[in-house]
Amino acid sequence: MKESEIFINQLGYRILDNKNVFVSKTAKGEAEQFSVCEKAGGKVVLTGPLIAAPDDEESGGGYFTGDFSAVQTPGEYYIQIGEEKSFPFTLSNNVYDELTLSTLKYFTDSRCGQGICHTGIAEVYGTGEQKNVQGGWHDAGDYGRYVVAGSKAVMDLLLGYKKCPQKFSGFDLLGEVRFELEWMLQMQREDGAVYHKISCYHFCPFIMPQEEKDQLVLAPVSTAATADFAGCLAYASGFYKESDPKFSAQLLQAAIKAQNYLFSHDDEFYINPPEITTGGYGDHDVRDERYFALCSLFAATGEKNYLSQALKYREDKKKDKPDPKHPWNCGWQEGFGWPFVSGYGTELLLENEDKLDADLISEIHSGIISQAEKYLETCDASAFKYCSKFVFWGSNGAICDLAHIMLMAFDLTGRKEFIKAAKAQIDFILGCNPLNYCYVTGAGTKSVVHPHHRPSGASKKVYPGMLAGGPCGALLDAYAKEHLAGQPALKCYADAEPSYSTNEVAIYWNSAFVYTLVRV
Repeated sequence: MKESEIFINQLGYRILDNKNVFVSKTAKGEAEQFSVCEKAGGKVVLTGPLIAAPDDEESGGGYFTGDFSAVQTPGEYYIQIGEEKSFPFTLSNNVYDELTLSTLKYFTDSRCGQGICHTGIAEVYGTGEQKNVQGGWHDAGDYGRYVVAGSKAVMDLLLGYKKCPQKFSGFDLLGEVRFELEWMLQMQREDGAVYHKISCYHFCPFIMPQEEKDQLVLAPVSTAATADFAGCLAYASGFYKESDPKFSAQLLQAAIKAQNYLFSHDDEFYINPPEITTGGYGDHDVRDERYFALCSLFAATGEKNYLSQALKYREDKKKDKPDPKHPWNCGWQEGFGWPFVSGYGTELLLENEDKLDADLISEIHSGIISQAEKYLETCDASAFKYCSKFVFWGSNGAICDLAHIMLMAFDLTGRKEFIKAAKAQIDFILGCNPLNYCYVTGAGTKSVVHPHHRPSGASKKVYPGMLAGGPCGALLDAYAKEHLAGQPALKCYADAEPSYSTNEVAIYWNSAFVYTLVRV
């Protein structure tokens, strides 16, 4: 099919969804209207006006949009503008079922160990000790396993499962998450501290995981890993109380042990030792990690000391002055990225509102709503209803994290504009973007086929259900610098294996996408 610059969600829409088409100025030509046509036969079922979309720096401007939400008959359709036709799409309330299952199976495909790969004994960096650590999910395009990243992924999946368990039918979510949790338990030291990661000393070439035979190393402990571990395992313990009380108790005891270590130790920031060059996941402000751990332990145990200590970190963070050059340094905000996990702590407090005082509840509610309203404003000023002004490495995962906050605001207010804006981020990822890509492998008409993912590259077979990191205006890798210079930020994407800053995959981007997909 000839590709036109008519941008729709390439999978489709549920019957009552808000439905928008986007079109470039070139494809629009002199046309003033668009038509929705049945795929079989071309019958026109709706004609509507095209209006100018906002001109925004991120997309480069010059786009138009139309609304076809009134089309509510199940079937297969396409959009026609003049002589131009869009990719086909489906209207069905089950349109995302297969996609959800595919993105969840990515975690199973990412399993490490099982007698197949990385079965050797790891060195504990700088100690001369050795430790046998098995299992967990390969983190991203590489084969490292990182506690910080894994904790975020587990939290997204469990929170989504708790909100919408029916969306996980046909997939053993708790069984899959348990595979990661059992690995995380092995990452804890006897004194309660948690090793930051396990990997080889350096990234391997594009080979299959069982072919990576280099020495495994456990990196030094860090506050970020120990706190994320505590928060994640304390929350997860509640999901296994009935099915496996012993495992549930083991998780909670490990979380408490980690928190006791945190109580007695100052911040330990992670920086890769010079001998280790795999992913760092360093974080120089761990107040949000400590807050998350304490909120989670309060939710799991009811002990008020955990809450009072958590709120001290919250109040301290509020005193920070905003830094326009670094938008993540802006006082208190709810965050769901791997470096900013405060939102997880706050969400667990909201699950236990009956244990909080009214003033705290009011302050939390107003903060979430205010933050979400800022993202709404950004959506309204964007040609593609994109909710961020910051297009960086992992942007597709990041907009799902921002959608998470808008979904919290929807839960608190019932205001439909929040859930519509969150759904617009799914539409963007699945095709409503200026490059006409469906950013999930194996989905849509024009999907990612050259991800920065070692198993896909080595096997010459793209694994399905993986969310590509997406546009990155900073041009952080050599391929992006050579091929994308001068493009608007939302066009700074290359479906090319070498472009790790735009086309890598990661468990915590997939998990953020899963959370948003099942919620909207």
